[in-house]
Amino acid sequence: MRKTRAYSTFAALALLLGACGDDPEPAAPPAPQVDVAKLDSGNYPTTPLDVENTRTAMSGALRESIRIAAASPTPYDYDNRFIFAARPGHPVTAEAPPWYPGTDFENGKDTSAAIPGVVAGWETAGQRREEFSAGREIDTMVVRYETADQARFAADEIGKRTKGVPGPVIPDHPNVQTRVDINKGSYTTQYLRAWLLRGDLLIHASLSDPISIPFDAAADADIVKRFFDKQLELLASYKPTPVADFGKLPLDVDGLLAHTLPAKTKENEGAAYPVQAVLHLAGSRRDKLIAAITDAGIDYASFAGGSVFRARDADAAIRYMVAEATDSTTEDHMKVDGPAEMPGAECYNAKPEVKYASDAPPMCITTIGRYVIKSQSMNLQDAQHQLAAQYKLLHGFS
Repeated sequence: MRKTRAYSTFAALALLLGACGDDPEPAAPPAPQVDVAKLDSGNYPTTPLDVENTRTAMSGALRESIRIAAASPTPYDYDNRFIFAARPGHPVTAEAPPWYPGTDFENGKDTSAAIPGVVAGWETAGQRREEFSAGREIDTMVVRYETADQARFAADEIGKRTKGVPGPVIPDHPNVQTRVDINKGSYTTQYLRAWLLRGDLLIHASLSDPISIPFDAAADADIVKRFFDKQLELLASYKPTPVADFGKLPLDVDGLLAHTLPAKTKENEGAAYPVQAVLHLAGSRRDKLIAAITDAGIDYASFAGGSVFRARDADAAIRYMVAEATDSTTEDHMKVDGPAEMPGAECYNAKPEVKYASDAPPMCITTIGRYVIKSQSMNLQDAQHQLAAQYKLLHGFS
């Protein structure tokens, strides 16, 4: 999942998803047979990992943050005009503290020094147009503090340090605090910031509006209302883990992470994500990816040194591979030959005219049974080795 601007390969998915009249949906072509013994996996590990050996002091906070993500909406969930993912969602922890938009804090570290107590959370964003400042954009967070008093202190500090003047009342949410700030730079942008307390949770929204001049307070307040409505609805399913028990949270789901290529360093810790959390990680067209994930019956994905998506069955995995390849590439990529020993695999590399390879890092993708697997690196051969290692890790695993 990566920022992308070109979606031509999604047409192939549309052909698979769209059945005409009463004709049955055509089955996806079977995946070609792979001779595992011939796969070149370089020096990468090919046996399942004991994930407990990867546990760090922050592992529990990461898992709790993913649990919050699973109980949080994407912007598309409450307003289907937010079809673009402004950027992938990410966890909030003491090591990756939040920066509240519109405040005079310089960054998350500065925020954490003034507002201590963050233990877990999730931030996500969406926008209506692909181009920057061409339409409304919303950034939302659910931040859990160690105590309700710390969350209340955070809300008070945000009120003191957020730019602007008191904003509109959010319908059905009289306890939400709001600020409106109009930034008149090279172009005028109007910001509505709003936050709400729920015990030890601080729920925050920042809506930027570069198009409604004069400021359409009612329309923007309605969008923020939809967010709070949906967020509170989903949080009903979230049962907070006591902070003292973070270290007991399981690191894996059904052995999925154990069979995922491990990260090269503990700083890039891997994790398994339930489907709602996966939706937050979309790289570009969240609406299309949500449709593809739903069609394929993706229920979990794991991300570490490689990426693994678990689909309903092998046919669904083949269909989802098309959508994931689209979401993971940009107009700077071109399709290249995949590994000869892995028929059915696809690889993408930077076009010759791309100045910096980091703008379009090599990516390879294929399926094995009900799983879609993906690798990414800074050179094509390494991405191919990673894909082969990931294939071996899942060979024989159901």
